[in-house]
Amino acid sequence: MSNSKLKLTGENTNLARVAQMILGPCTNVLRDVLRKKISPSNLETKVRAYIAKTKKPLINLHQETLVYSKDYLKFDVTLLYFLLRNMCSIQPHSNKWGNNPHSGDRSVSGNIERIRLIRNEYGHHSERSISDIDFKIKYKYIKGIVREMENYLGSSTKYQDEVKELKTCTMDPTQSEKNIKELLDLHEKIKDISGDVEEMKKTVLPWNIKVIYGEDVRKWKEDDVFFVETHNFQVMLNKVRQCPFVTFVGVPGSGKTTTARHIALLLQEKDGYEILPTKDIKDIETYCDPRNPQVFVIDDVLGVFGFDMKEFEKLTNYKDRLNEPIMPETKVLMTCREVVFKHEAFSGSILSNKKHVVQLHSEENALNDQDKYDLFAKYNIDKDLLS
Repeated sequence: MSNSKLKLTGENTNLARVAQMILGPCTNVLRDVLRKKISPSNLETKVRAYIAKTKKPLINLHQETLVYSKDYLKFDVTLLYFLLRNMCSIQPHSNKWGNNPHSGDRSVSGNIERIRLIRNEYGHHSERSISDIDFKIKYKYIKGIVREMENYLGSSTKYQDEVKELKTCTMDPTQSEKNIKELLDLHEKIKDISGDVEEMKKTVLPWNIKVIYGEDVRKWKEDDVFFVETHNFQVMLNKVRQCPFVTFVGVPGSGKTTTARHIALLLQEKDGYEILPTKDIKDIETYCDPRNPQVFVIDDVLGVFGFDMKEFEKLTNYKDRLNEPIMPETKVLMTCREVVFKHEAFSGSILSNKKHVVQLHSEENALNDQDKYDLFAKYNIDKDLLS
């Protein structure tokens, strides 16, 4: 859109008037309905409860931040619609939420839906003008919606009066340009929100857990730049590809955790895996996705300083999920300290099978001279120290 000052003509003035009707009276009447249903002081509690019980809450981080500000004047139509639909126990119109209501359906939800639809209509509007005939139709339509909403609120005719005034009042070119731009920019907002929704559809993770895991994985990627693939790394990777679960065993500082994370990142990058850096073995059942491949990463699966019998018993209870995940491509990568792995309870257990174990200090995996040179080079250490 041009940055030059808008030169108002009859038809683009019509668009400016409609823009102001939508951004002003239509949005404000939705805010008043929300206030009628939920006070600002109670909204955060309701939204947090909704997020906690809903695996795929259709609210993004920016919208959540606005909600917690408790300033209804900052809420746009998209956020207001979400809150009115999901938080307020408003009876759906006859065609159900998200659909165009019947023309004869004058319910509150029907008019909430109409405001959303007219807002979205101009979010996709590529023209910068509205003909006089279309403007008269749109004006009558908007005025009717606002009148019915104010009747529901039992308040004054303040917003109807604003709509009437906007039909004929003098329009300031600068403000008109701003209103038109804000209305037409909705198209980008709709694309962003659609992207968020599509991303949510790809995972069974609750929204808040996904955010936490995402932050963990972001940090992994930062640390992964220092990882060096040793001479036997490809063998380890192949074992992971062939087995539903693998345990990386070694002493502290041997690279158990960094190796498991590096492999998880490779599976994500090359094969589209979703990474779940969980701390509890039961999550492989709770968060398993039957449609999409996942890689669960569990550090110190059976204890940090010693063998944890309760965790071992829990893991044994989930052995079927480890061996035969619902999604065949799903992987579980675990790490275990060598001293814990040597506990007598391991003998004959599901974790003791060599097929599923990578011993980082075994003869085949121990660092050779080339590995050491590569590590020294990565960390800018003098290679002469090896001689």
